[in-house]
Amino acid sequence: MPNKASPQRAFTLIELLVVIVIVGILLALLLPAVQAARSAARRVSCQNNMRQTGTAIHLYVDVKGMFPPAKCTYMYTINGTTVSTIGHGLVPFLLPFMEQTASFSQYNFEKNWQNTANQQARAVRINMLLCPESAPIRFCRSTYNSNTIVEFFCSDYVSCDRIAGTARTQLRKLGVDRGTKDRNWQSILLPAVLGTRNDPVVRKEAPTAADVLSALYVNPVFPQTVTDGLSNSMMLFECTGRPKKYDFGKVPGNPNVTPMEPILGSRWADNDSQINVQKFCNTAQFFNCSNHQEIFSLHSGGCNFLYGDGAVRFHGESMHPNAFVSNFTAYAGDFAGSL
Repeated sequence: MPNKASPQRAFTLIELLVVIVIVGILLALLLPAVQAARSAARRVSCQNNMRQTGTAIHLYVDVKGMFPPAKCTYMYTINGTTVSTIGHGLVPFLLPFMEQTASFSQYNFEKNWQNTANQQARAVRINMLLCPESAPIRFCRSTYNSNTIVEFFCSDYVSCDRIAGTARTQLRKLGVDRGTKDRNWQSILLPAVLGTRNDPVVRKEAPTAADVLSALYVNPVFPQTVTDGLSNSMMLFECTGRPKKYDFGKVPGNPNVTPMEPILGSRWADNDSQINVQKFCNTAQFFNCSNHQEIFSLHSGGCNFLYGDGAVRFHGESMHPNAFVSNFTAYAGDFAGSL
């Protein structure tokens, strides 16, 4: 007798539904782990970018013998009439040490960063300065009142020269104080300023680049003058996402509500790229409250910080205020160590 073929058994509908549910549960369990791994990788990549920027700062120190300025401004008047400002951010001074020699050769320190003479030099996207948690290309309106969309050539890593304003007041309420001397609340990189709006440099003719850069020698910072120690003092900070606006909770802010987009100081050449700690949230949280000229990251739970010795450390938002101040300050005679 010929063999009869055995009938093939098929999945029942119930079995198929059970398999789909199991696969769905496994994916639900796996997805957060994948997202967490990707977030951790972006955080490490951000740390690497900050570390490279720190290397550029130290190369500058090796050549110049002093730290670069948090910003450089030169205010002057010719024959006592209009007061003019020539300003530059931190990054233009680092360009030769960031493999941006072409941009540096085109950059004119004799003119303000926003002058048309510097248009080509400043229109360069420097990937080293961009945190991977944020968009690599930043499109935004050209000005508050314009509908013209342009690319902003940004930096997510900035100098933050002091704790000031309401943040300092709140810290004192929390029992954290460093006295009345402004220097006791400052970080490593300090602004180089020559002339003010009320007391400008009086000139007979327009200043040269040498005149502008003479501001660097008014109050220079040398490695040996960082009394709290380079390994104990923060030097570079995250202010991520600009010129887009983010509020507490990493929520995009309303671009048409003050401060309106584009947020000032987002471009790497801008002397307003320097920030201060002024705001606080949750009573005792002094970063990740807003990216409007404040320390802010898009990393989950905290921020990356570059220290004076070139090390990059991640600190959580729950960092104790006293520890934050001790690690932030460079001249207060205190340190909290690596937390």
